[in-house]
Amino acid sequence: MDGNKWLYFLGLTLFIMVGCASADDPGARSLNRQQGATIESLQGEILRLNQELDGRVSLREDLQKVMPKVEKMLAAQVLRGDVRVVLGPRGLVVTVLDHALFDPDDTQFTSAGEEILGKIASVLSSDLSKNQIVLEGHTDNQPIENASGVTNWEYSIGRATAVLHYFIDAKGLAPERFGVAGYAEYRPVDSNATEEGRDRNRRVEIMILPGKGSDATV
Repeated sequence: MDGNKWLYFLGLTLFIMVGCASADDPGARSLNRQQGATIESLQGEILRLNQELDGRVSLREDLQKVMPKVEKMLAAQVLRGDVRVVLGPRGLVVTVLDHALFDPDDTQFTSAGEEILGKIASVLSSDLSKNQIVLEGHTDNQPIENASGVTNWEYSIGRATAVLHYFIDAKGLAPERFGVAGYAEYRPVDSNATEEGRDRNRRVEIMILPGKGSDATV
């Protein structure tokens, strides 16, 4: 149950409890005292939830403030359709298409790919220096040619792991800030029936969570 539903539930509970017993009924006075203690406890819980919600809003506002800077830094790549920057439910997501990062069928970065990651790393080391990051690799539904048993699962994780090593080895970002996931072809953003759709499905998503350290939630 999310914070808004909790607030509604607790508020409704308070209303019902107050209305159930009349102060003019001697038999209800003992119950009223018990209810008074419970109401006080519920009011404290409402205050805590309000503070928690305010904190979450503040964390998302931090990401929202940085988003225009990221879009401006990567404006040329965004215009070409190679990069997408979106503030979603889980955080600020920078999606980079495979062809903009890697040489074909390789985990080696192109010079343009290193430029993209370098710009993102500069934000992760300055404006968002405490936020947790999840790197997610995705593929299309085509099997890997001449892969010697490597499937899209390994391929997607390999792409995300390559980005991870760039951030921590080349740029010195703290490894404890990162998580890595690979989803193969099972979370497409477009149809795999066309080459254009498959191209959009082959991607790495850099998800910056709206929290700092242990406060971050996936």
